Amino acid sequence: MSKSSLRRELVVPITVLVIGVSAAIAWVSMKAGTDAVHTLTQRVLIDMVNRISHATEQHLDGALIALESVAPDPKRQPKAQNFSDDLHNLEVKLWAASGLFMDVNNYVYYGGEDGRMVGVFRIRNDFVELYWHEPNTALRQVYKVNAPGDRAEVLRTDQYDPRKRPWYQAAAHTDKPVWSKIYNDFTSAEPPVTLAKAVYQQDRSLAGVVATDVTLKVLSDFLRTLDISKNSVAYIIDSDGYIVATSGEEQAVKRVNGAPERLLASEMKSPLISETYKKSDTWQRKILQGDKTVSSTQQLELAIGTVDVAVSSLGTKQGLNWLTVVAVPRSDFMSSINQGFFQSLVIAIACIVFALTIGLTIVDRVIRDIRKLTSAAEKFGDGQPLPELNIRRDDEIGILAQTLIEMENKLRFDKLTQVANRESLFAQINYLQKNAMNKAHGLEVFTLLFVDLDRFKYINDNYGHDAGDRALVIIAARLQASIRDTDIVARYGGDEFVLLLKDTKSSIDIHNMVEKISTLVEEPIALDDVIVSVGVSIGWASYPEDGDDYVRLIKIADSRMYKRKRDRKNKQMHLV
Repeated sequence: MSKSSLRRELVVPITVLVIGVSAAIAWVSMKAGTDAVHTLTQRVLIDMVNRISHATEQHLDGALIALESVAPDPKRQPKAQNFSDDLHNLEVKLWAASGLFMDVNNYVYYGGEDGRMVGVFRIRNDFVELYWHEPNTALRQVYKVNAPGDRAEVLRTDQYDPRKRPWYQAAAHTDKPVWSKIYNDFTSAEPPVTLAKAVYQQDRSLAGVVATDVTLKVLSDFLRTLDISKNSVAYIIDSDGYIVATSGEEQAVKRVNGAPERLLASEMKSPLISETYKKSDTWQRKILQGDKTVSSTQQLELAIGTVDVAVSSLGTKQGLNWLTVVAVPRSDFMSSINQGFFQSLVIAIACIVFALTIGLTIVDRVIRDIRKLTSAAEKFGDGQPLPELNIRRDDEIGILAQTLIEMENKLRFDKLTQVANRESLFAQINYLQKNAMNKAHGLEVFTLLFVDLDRFKYINDNYGHDAGDRALVIIAARLQASIRDTDIVARYGGDEFVLLLKDTKSSIDIHNMVEKISTLVEEPIALDDVIVSVGVSIGWASYPEDGDDYVRLIKIADSRMYKRKRDRKNKQMHLV
């Protein structure tokens, strides 16, 4: 056998082997990346539409809160309250109501059955307009004001009868707050929607209607802050298919003969909006109609490639039939995977040129990391915690590993209440304990409050689990509002919550916080057409005074909670 043929027999098998191994690595990398991307994409899309829906409904709830501050619902009052249609008195109330949520509904106004009208429009912090129309007068005055009672500067006068306005006529015939259709504002390019509510005199005669405008621009601004992916888009549509808000720069209105006109989703220039809507219109309408057999996610094949779409109903509890839609091109998630495939081919050539040993070393390392990622993706898809990957790479595999870790962090919140879940709570406690032990100037104190709801089962049994879920969402929001930014609210399970209070100074602070939380949580809760309430029992435990691990702290706080619950029941029995 000649020397040249022996070289050929060695080189050819080695070359084939290295190419084959490199090709296998590329295929495994692509398969693992594709599987992981598919699993993560579904979770990210569902989490994102839920986040958008939750934030939007908070904006819509703000409008109702503003109206309630002017004319509270009699059902929520301990005793009958006489509604006063005195314009000066209403001016003060409207001034306060318009400042509650200036970014969303900065214009609150009232129209009376006798034609009187007063409204406060906070255009900017330094520019407030007052609309004033006395009964039995022909013209309405518009003032630039700095405080209630200011009439120094008249901007203009006009003829205005609130009783002829659509918002007045719609609300005057119902006892419930009424949302208008989204309409075109001739003074701006952003369409608003109006919430109006009839108010009555003590003899149940109609006094008038109080209303507020919700500017939809704030919804678009919120969508634009979301970091989903490079080319993704999020948008909200109403039941007729018109755009309510969008994360894109394209305006949702057009000018026709100088007048604004809203755009349908199918008319948008962005293919991610128009094409996803056209191809999934039937699917979206089934979701809008509450069809539970329809999946909330779908894959669409468009001219730009495969697009993952997630849809969620929005505004149901406020009486609106809107949809949240998030569309993400699959290429956004697959770009690093595809890049890794081509780089694997380059690695194969380099392995052939340099040495089989170097190649095998690289291959072994790559396969080891890919197996870690594949195993982690499978566990993650099953809902298990992500294991420690220990992948220290700067290439695409490292990016994929880091992406897995980041996506796991996004799923550490309770999906219903949007507060931290139990695992996240335990991780925070462990982190605080480690920090406390490492501090050179003594231990850092923190306290756990174990919160258990009383009479919650009554809500589930009498009004259904959907009502119970809505009550939990409201209670979680109240708990979040009662603590500092540095503290944490976590849903421990069912109707139990745990609050992590950092840097608690004394038992007085703890008892004050307990009383504050109890008062806030036990306020009445409005669920559609019924008002419910829950009781609350709270136990506490402090670190390190009551224990040095979260198991003991939770146990002590739970025990104290049950003692308070038992004491309350005994006290109620003695009162009876």
